[in-house]
Amino acid sequence: MSSCKNVFAVLTLVLASLIAAPGATAGGANQVVLSSTTSDSAWHVRASTQVVPVSGDTVTSANIASASASTCTGCHSTAVAVQVLIATRNPSYFAPANVASAVNGACDGCGSYAYAWQYIVQTGGPVHLSLAARERVESLRQQIADAAASMLPSDALTDRCIVPDGPPYPCATRDDQLTAMLDSLTAELKDAVDSGLVAPPGKIAGATNRQVRTSA
Repeated sequence: MSSCKNVFAVLTLVLASLIAAPGATAGGANQVVLSSTTSDSAWHVRASTQVVPVSGDTVTSANIASASASTCTGCHSTAVAVQVLIATRNPSYFAPANVASAVNGACDGCGSYAYAWQYIVQTGGPVHLSLAARERVESLRQQIADAAASMLPSDALTDRCIVPDGPPYPCATRDDQLTAMLDSLTAELKDAVDSGLVAPPGKIAGATNRQVRTSA
């Protein structure tokens, strides 16, 4: 249990540091997806996809996925946080954060999975997404949530690919399979945003950051 508390303490410190950053009131949206399981045979899934503009001179948005399973048997937890930030100016302070954390504590046959993906687009001016792009984003938001709920996190008892002398493992674990699904969907999301931005002529730059953490 103490390990889970430590993880949440670290995440709290990350958010606190961002809030304390210069101009943080205009630093953009934060997204925190927390999933925690403490009941036998339970599986808790949380997934969120956020696409938001950031118009301030400071960008300190945080995207955090945290999953934990503790004091239980056969319990699992999944957290998926996907965030797209559309920065419509050239900020003078740029310090976004993307963090994934997965931890098990005092449990048997348990597994935790956390996936955090953040895409930041800088446009240097006002933009918006086309209607077709917005519809595509909505569809992908549901597909990402469905994917998160489709694959039980790996654990040492029920995932046949997890062997005592790994990693590496002899085959793709359930966590590996879910990561591949989410990587494909977030690539589609990036394409939907890139191709659907309606903006004045000019240079548009983007960068992605992904973290995956598992505990089996």
